Amino acid sequence: MSAQRSGRQSPPPESQSGAQQQEVPSMGKIAPEYMPDPEKSQRESEDTKLTRLESNPKHPLEDIEQEKSR
Repeated sequence: MSAQRSGRQSPPPESQSGAQQQEVPSMGKIAPEYMPDPEKSQRESEDTKLTRLESNPKHPLEDIEQEKSR
């Protein structure tokens, strides 16, 4: 089946460059100034643990229940 607009088809395999034939499609390159900081997510995770999360938050009625059981 041929496309109506022939300019939109990929070239035949014998005329493709090696990169087109062999590289994985997602092997794009990122300029160094746009690369993410590898430690950023780790730092943000640690900040969240220290400032926003409690490992086992206290239930609002916990104090009342303790007073009842004494």
